[in-house]
Amino acid sequence: MSKNSKMILKNCWEINRCERHTSGKKVHELGECIASKEGMGHSCWAIAGTLCGDEVQGSVGKKHTSCSKCEVYNLYHRTAGTHGQLIKEIFPAENTKYRQIILDKIHQISGINNNNSLSTS
Repeated sequence: MSKNSKMILKNCWEINRCERHTSGKKVHELGECIASKEGMGHSCWAIAGTLCGDEVQGSVGKKHTSCSKCEVYNLYHRTAGTHGQLIKEIFPAENTKYRQIILDKIHQISGINNNNSLSTS
């Protein structure tokens, strides 16, 4: 993959022009978006508290409907996105963070299910 390929895969703040990245024009209003702070510009739907649509978004579950309609999600989601596989290859550090978030969610759900089954026995 060339350096130009990396530049074509814009971050969420570049695609949505929200200006809430490190040097963005709107940082003074609500601060820097968590996606920018965490280096998750191609995985913003996976983290809570992003600053989409000029407001702080809630939990990942609450924002799923709006995120699934977003261009960023449809481009970069690892299984549903048209460029999801490229993100894995070109941005390995971000992909590692993304994978850890997903694993944590799976463990959290498994723990809840295990606890529920234990309490019903």
